[in-house]
Amino acid sequence: MKIYYSHCMAIYNASQETEDINLLRSMRFKVENPNSKKHIERVKKIRYSSMSLDPGAEIMEYFTKLVKKSDALAFRALPDGSITAGVHKEIVTAQKNNIPVLELPYCDKRKILSVEETRSYLRGKR
Repeated sequence: MKIYYSHCMAIYNASQETEDINLLRSMRFKVENPNSKKHIERVKKIRYSSMSLDPGAEIMEYFTKLVKKSDALAFRALPDGSITAGVHKEIVTAQKNNIPVLELPYCDKRKILSVEETRSYLRGKR
């Protein structure tokens, strides 16, 4: 199965990107990474051949077409939970096309409850 990996350009070539791709591959997905060389080259061609002053819409259309050709979409939100405009557009495209969407978690950023905090939480749920 092919999964489109939607993520903010700020983590292109960062360790988070590598970790996410390795995780998705370990789940047996073929990862479609918009930061791959072939897509970066295509974006350059669109940017230089576009008749528009702002070729952003044409570039985004290129990526949404890739989403539509995928079996699933995995996305990475920013550490504060925010989702950038391009990632949001890709998520919406997947949803409109009945493509499953998975959010990659920030497991190391989660608060781990102590034993006493866990017990207190559970007492409050009864």
